[in-house]
Amino acid sequence: IVDVPDPFGDHASYADHNIAAFEESIAPLAIAPEFIRQSKRYRAGAYADGIAAAIRERETIRGILNRAREATSARTLLGDDWLPLSGFCGACGRDELAFSVGDDPYRVAYTCASCQHAEEVDLRAGGSVKLPWRIDWPMRWAYEGVCFEPGGKDHSTAGGSYDTAKDIVREIYGGSAPSYVGYDFVRIKGRAGKISSSRGEVVTVGDCLEIYEPEILRWIFVSYRPNTEFQISFDLDVIKIYEDFDRTRRLAHEADSGGKADTKRQIARRALQLSSLDHRRIEPGSPVPFIPGFRHLSMILQVYDGDLERTVEHYVQSGEITSDEERRLCAQRARCVWRWIADFAPDEFRYRIRDEAIVRSLTQEEAVVLGRLCAVLRDQPSISEDALVPHMKSLCDGTALDNKSFLPVVYDLLLGREKGPKVTTLVTTMGGARALALMEPSLGALGLS
Repeated sequence: IVDVPDPFGDHASYADHNIAAFEESIAPLAIAPEFIRQSKRYRAGAYADGIAAAIRERETIRGILNRAREATSARTLLGDDWLPLSGFCGACGRDELAFSVGDDPYRVAYTCASCQHAEEVDLRAGGSVKLPWRIDWPMRWAYEGVCFEPGGKDHSTAGGSYDTAKDIVREIYGGSAPSYVGYDFVRIKGRAGKISSSRGEVVTVGDCLEIYEPEILRWIFVSYRPNTEFQISFDLDVIKIYEDFDRTRRLAHEADSGGKADTKRQIARRALQLSSLDHRRIEPGSPVPFIPGFRHLSMILQVYDGDLERTVEHYVQSGEITSDEERRLCAQRARCVWRWIADFAPDEFRYRIRDEAIVRSLTQEEAVVLGRLCAVLRDQPSISEDALVPHMKSLCDGTALDNKSFLPVVYDLLLGREKGPKVTTLVTTMGGARALALMEPSLGALGLS
């Protein structure tokens, strides 16, 4: 796609558009590789010697590939006229080319089956003639001096591209295969297939970073052996992943005791060091920087209608955030949590405080208990959650109600639903005045406010 115009008009080609998006998406993960553009290498003639070597030794390569095909019971073998070449027509850009070579392995002729264009190419001058994948890979190992390279499960099977590449790099290019780690598929929770660029079923790094903090996304990969299949979740499992990460943080900061549990603490510290953007080591016994838990943060965010500044300030006012770093960490997590709520949370997890009060029909006992709650809030409009809890435990005393039967009334008046977050947190976070404005009209209709 290096020659396809960018449909968005922002880059020189569609390839440049996608490369720029990828480079931008991995920057928050502190991944800064040197990018080698194969299209530029081929078109500059950098791989001319590698292509020529493959042409000279095509019989040896054909034997290696056919042995792999036979071992995997492939239906067809490469014929005597096979050439280790592929490419694109210089006139129409299609890849339906018939190649021929003579005594000079640096000169390749082709005819395009689509437009009938014929051309002879000098590989040293560059162009659009290249090696097929199974030969291209080992050629580049030798050219770039690659010493380590992981590969996906499909490349790692017996007779797969890594197996044949090992033989080709040794026999054709006089090199050796790099150290190799095969990794399994990464799947998306709730979908049938693996992440597959060839099938178009792709979730990008940028998509994941909308929901996961950079350190947590790195930690997910650190937490699994490379040859273990795992899932990246966008459903309710997101909550568990955040909770597991926070549990690992707490464990890593614990002081060693000299017992068997120290091994788990050391593993947690190593995992977090690898997950850290700056590979920072955690000192045993050091304080754990405050970051609100996912569940609590999701509730506070919804009370403030997604206002990130007010949400962070809530934790500042409560005394839980005590440093600029903790403020930054809270804001980072709040952005991810709010995006998850907006795009992926199930309906039962979402709620919104009513904009206007309704008048609900109340039984006599519901009115009595609701009146008691309103009286507490009128008397102490800025009551803390800890101070409200004892009142909530005694609200229903002397009536046939209990909290289980009464709280749906409160949730309905405040949220328009029968269930919701912990009511003491909800009421104290939204504030007594706001809660009273939504509850008192139902009492007023009975002449009780």
